[in-house]
Amino acid sequence: MTASTVPGFTNRHLWLVLGSLMLAVLLATMEVSIISTALPTIVGEFQAFESFAWVGTAYIVTAAIGTPLLGKLSDLFGRRTVFQATFGVFVLGSLLCGFAQSMGQLIAFRALQGLGGGAIQALSFAILGDILPPRERGRYIGYFTLAFVGAALLGPVVGGFIIDHYDWRWIFWINVPLGLVAIGVAHHALQLPFPRRRARLDWWGAGLLSLAIGCLMVGLEEGQHGWGQSHVVALFVVSVLSTAAFIAVERRADEPIIPLRLFDDRAVVTATLIGMAAGTIAYGAGQFLPLYFQDSMFVSPTESGLRMLPQMIGVTLGTFGVGRLIARTGLCKPWPILGMASSIAGLLVVSQISGTTSYVTLVIPMIAMGFGMASVFTTSSIVAQNAVEFGDLGVVTSTIMFFRSLGGSIGLAVFGTILNASIRSEIPARIDVTAAQAGDLIRSPDEIEALPLLQREAVIESVAIGVGRVYLVCAGIMAAGFVVSLLLPERPLRARAGLSDAMEAQSKPAPAAGG
Repeated sequence: MTASTVPGFTNRHLWLVLGSLMLAVLLATMEVSIISTALPTIVGEFQAFESFAWVGTAYIVTAAIGTPLLGKLSDLFGRRTVFQATFGVFVLGSLLCGFAQSMGQLIAFRALQGLGGGAIQALSFAILGDILPPRERGRYIGYFTLAFVGAALLGPVVGGFIIDHYDWRWIFWINVPLGLVAIGVAHHALQLPFPRRRARLDWWGAGLLSLAIGCLMVGLEEGQHGWGQSHVVALFVVSVLSTAAFIAVERRADEPIIPLRLFDDRAVVTATLIGMAAGTIAYGAGQFLPLYFQDSMFVSPTESGLRMLPQMIGVTLGTFGVGRLIARTGLCKPWPILGMASSIAGLLVVSQISGTTSYVTLVIPMIAMGFGMASVFTTSSIVAQNAVEFGDLGVVTSTIMFFRSLGGSIGLAVFGTILNASIRSEIPARIDVTAAQAGDLIRSPDEIEALPLLQREAVIESVAIGVGRVYLVCAGIMAAGFVVSLLLPERPLRARAGLSDAMEAQSKPAPAAGG
């Protein structure tokens, strides 16, 4: 018995596709986290400390731009063609990053790499929608979530190993052979009939959306150094104006990049909003607990990553458990409600941390947080895909992914500001230093541990308070998400794959005139 309802699609064929897609998601996602351990070495070689943040920002900006654009293209020209081209861009960007001879070149090549890498996850989920019916999809989404979370945890470990034993350029070159394997498998396994549509590309919409996203992402990055700076304000103004122009263009476009009619459906709107809330927590707040482990408990980066394993256990329970419950019951609505409540409880406990909190007390809350986020991610993707016809499958999937990433980017900027403000106010309240001097005390964990006793205790407690405030805000965001999840409509899940329905509709003869 096959898991897919696409004619001729066997179990072996299914797992071949799943393997190539999971490898693709793993590689593209790990590029965000693996670079963190390599940056000090790269900055030292190129002597360009002032621009090091752009190595990460360039990837994130183009990834956000590429996700909705390439998702739409996959609806028009076929998933296999666009997936292979997207992965080809990612592999080319990886190869060029390894050959970079300056920080400017590396930033430019990272932007190219991100343009391909950003859409890989969205296209992978869209391909799942092609070959699996919504009711069965939950069983398999868990593997992709594990690949995503595993990449976040493995990235710093793999990056540290490469830096310790090889040249930093292998952080990028490792993607080339593995990426070519994924492209080859996809070429062989995704040879499925696809009903291609004739349409003019929405170039104006694509340009305005790219401008709006680019200005917003750059503004969020620059704003962490001061939200009132004139160039930051200008970037946000341009982003708002571009968004307004984009909406006006999309209303008239024959084949819009993001069809606004999608948001007439309550299922799509609620799935987008709860996914954005969970994305804010997963992507935005995910790095602050490891920071607490390193700067307040003085553990190594590798150990801080390992201490996040309870959250991965929660993610595993959420993805596989909820996916199977959806397949068994056909119900979606209860799980994001349960997931939001679970996350809120975990976040509230973590928000109470202090400089003396023991790790053991955080284990259950981390499991609850991971379970909650995974429950929302699994359900929101299935609900949104189930609400649209096959022709919009790629664009609705990429839209969900885009808003998750957007939530994470906004959260990362806002939470970073909260943490910095806490440190600059709490340390001077404990020892005789100015706010500027307080910031200078936040160094590497080894250097913090070597500070005089009073300074060390002030830093430990202030970091803990700042991280606690971040997670308290996170609990508020998930509380808002909980309210939205109550509005999620419960609809029957389709029992057939999207591509199967499209193939059947295409094969039917057109009705006779006047008939």
